[in-house]
Amino acid sequence: MSQHLDSEAEFFLQQALQLSRAGAFEDALLSFDRVLQFRPDWHHVWHTRGVTLSELSHYEEAVASFNQAIDLEPNYPEALNSRGIALYNLRSYEEAIASYDKAIKLRTTFHQAWHNRGNALDKSGCYEEALKSYDKALEYEPDYSKSWYNRGIILYKLGRYQGAIESYDQAIKYRPHYSHAWYNRANTLHQLGHYREALSSYDRVLTIKPEWYGAWYNRGNVLHKLHRHEEAIYSYKKALAINATLYEAWYNRGNAFDALGQYDEAIASYRKALDLKPNLREAWYNWGSALYKSGSYREAIARYDHALKLNPGFAKAWFSRGSAFRKLGLYAEAIASYDKAVQFQPEMPEAWYCRGIALGHLGQNEAAIDSYDRAISINPEFHPAWYSRGSALGHLGDYASAVASYDKALEIKPNFPDAQSRRALALDRNQSLQAFPREDASEGRIAVERLDETASFDRTQGTENPLRSFPHLT
Repeated sequence: MSQHLDSEAEFFLQQALQLSRAGAFEDALLSFDRVLQFRPDWHHVWHTRGVTLSELSHYEEAVASFNQAIDLEPNYPEALNSRGIALYNLRSYEEAIASYDKAIKLRTTFHQAWHNRGNALDKSGCYEEALKSYDKALEYEPDYSKSWYNRGIILYKLGRYQGAIESYDQAIKYRPHYSHAWYNRANTLHQLGHYREALSSYDRVLTIKPEWYGAWYNRGNVLHKLHRHEEAIYSYKKALAINATLYEAWYNRGNAFDALGQYDEAIASYRKALDLKPNLREAWYNWGSALYKSGSYREAIARYDHALKLNPGFAKAWFSRGSAFRKLGLYAEAIASYDKAVQFQPEMPEAWYCRGIALGHLGQNEAAIDSYDRAISINPEFHPAWYSRGSALGHLGDYASAVASYDKALEIKPNFPDAQSRRALALDRNQSLQAFPREDASEGRIAVERLDETASFDRTQGTENPLRSFPHLT
């Protein structure tokens, strides 16, 4: 009778294994249950049943099945490791680590258990301990590419970027078409500012997985940083052909068009980004900047207002809003915006400088000089502030001090024709004033050194992008 039961059990076991290999896990599970009706003491069947349940993402039931296997055979490292994986997937990381530890105690050289222990420690935030576990896995299985790969992730998280690259290189050595390792290698090189090397790695990713939109997107970011904007646009286009809802690609595509001076195309891209993510303040801001550069100052102000509605403390938007008002000749409104900019970012020399320019247009030269002084105290090498300070002093008739300010501007920027000519004028007037004192001696128009007041808020991303940069494979 016992022999007949074993024969029946063996038949259903072979059937279950065949179904499992074919991916028919539900049917395989039914066959495993039939086996256990005949032989509930077969610990290896409880284990394989647990693995099948894990394939179906039924992790709690899988743990129960692994427990049955372990109860029947306590010295069963494979079941302990599998139970650890199921507990990991239930986010019970401490219990998973405990299960891996038991497996390793039974078999010190069990590299998969060391590897999985590293994964659980990673999820627990214990990066140094995770690194030690991956090192143990590699001690026993030096060509285990997954451990090299995950070791690279841990080193990246620890800020040890060169070590991370070396780990990815090892993963690739043992598995040349390991697309995730190439991708993370590229992201790490990107983080280090090694853009050309990063580009080469993204290209390798795309030879393996041409439909990986994240690689096309990050490739575009690297090209943008290399000022190869037309190629960047092509990469963003490829990413969007695969995933048209990728708002980051629409946004950075806009930045690339903006860099080429193609403002209408930039605005169209920012619109698409905002259709997908209406609260993307940077897109509202950069849309405003593109309008500003196109001379549409009132429309630019409206877009800056959208950005400020989303983030009232967005100092850069207050600054650019002020510059748009200044272009419209609305100096009081410009000053109010500059005041908000320096309220939220007191150490912004450009805002203090432009505030001084607006005050000068209102004839408030003493207040303008105070603003220039604030700009210079933040950045003593800020030659436009020294130049405009000289002009304001000239308007007040203090030509000697004006000459000294122009001298500072020329010390910083010797090839500065406007400063040279205004210095000569101030020096001449100072000499004339000493010889023939007059009450109405002052300079003419406000002196303004050209300054980029609407630089786009460029948020191209590599490893910090909202896409998952580091897929963590177990």
